[in-house]
Amino acid sequence: MLKKLVLGIFVASLSFATMAQSDPNLRDRVEQRVDSRSNGDARSSISSDRNKSDDASKSNNPKGITGAGFALCAGEFALCASSTCKPTGKTITVKEDGGKTTKQYPEAICKCPVITSNIASQNNSPLAGIAGLNEGNMEGSCRSPGTGKIWSFFSTTIKTYPQEQPNGSFSQPTAAASQNCSAKGPAQGSNCWSYICTVDPKETNGVKTASCRCPYGEGLFGQKSKGDRGYVTYAGSTWNNPAAACKELPVGFPDQLLQ
Repeated sequence: MLKKLVLGIFVASLSFATMAQSDPNLRDRVEQRVDSRSNGDARSSISSDRNKSDDASKSNNPKGITGAGFALCAGEFALCASSTCKPTGKTITVKEDGGKTTKQYPEAICKCPVITSNIASQNNSPLAGIAGLNEGNMEGSCRSPGTGKIWSFFSTTIKTYPQEQPNGSFSQPTAAASQNCSAKGPAQGSNCWSYICTVDPKETNGVKTASCRCPYGEGLFGQKSKGDRGYVTYAGSTWNNPAAACKELPVGFPDQLLQ
C-alpha cells in the first residue's frame, strides 16, 4: 500500500512537471486559482474533480493520503530537500494516515531556503509546491499559517535552488544530487514535507530562509521509518565530503519507499 501511495505522488508530480514544460502559461493559471477562504493563498487540488469519488472510497483506503489530500499550493514555500537539521530535545505531533490519527516523534529544527518568484522563474516553474493537506501539521488547506510563517512543500519542477553548506551558509541556486545514507548509528533522516516554518528575520548570506520544525525517524506519511534501511537525501551533495551530511539529520525519505 505504501509503495502505491508514493508512486501516486510521483506520478501526479511528474504529470504536473510535464504540463508545466508544455504550457508556459500554467504558472499564471495556477497562481490565479485563488481560494477566497485562504487570505489570498491559491490552491489547485490535483484531484478536485474527483472529491465525491474520493469520499466514497475512503473506507476502502484506510491507510495513507487520499487523492483529495494532495494539492498544488501557490506562493512562496520552504524547500528543505537539501537541508540538515539539529535536534531540539522536544517532540512534535505528526499527522498520519491522511490526518486520521497523530503520533509523537523527536523534533529537529532545519533551516531551509524559501522558493521565491525569482527562483521559480529561473527554473521556468510555477511558484507552487506539492502539499499533503492532511499530513505533517497542515490543517486541510493551503491557507497561510500566519504572519511570518510559511509551509514547507516539495517540487519536481524546482531543480536549482540555494544549497546549505557545512558552515550553515547557503550557496546561490544550483542543482543537487541524491545520496543514500546508512541507517546505522546516528544516520537518521528528517521529514519536512508539509510542516509549518518561521521565516527568518534576516537573510542567510543573501538567501531568504525559514526555520522549520520537523520530525526525524519518520516516513512521509507519519509511519515510523524502518531502522534497518538507508535514508535518501539531497543534503550534502555540494559539500567536499557529502557523507558528512548523513550524520546531521538530513531531510529526505527512507529508501524503504523505493523497495
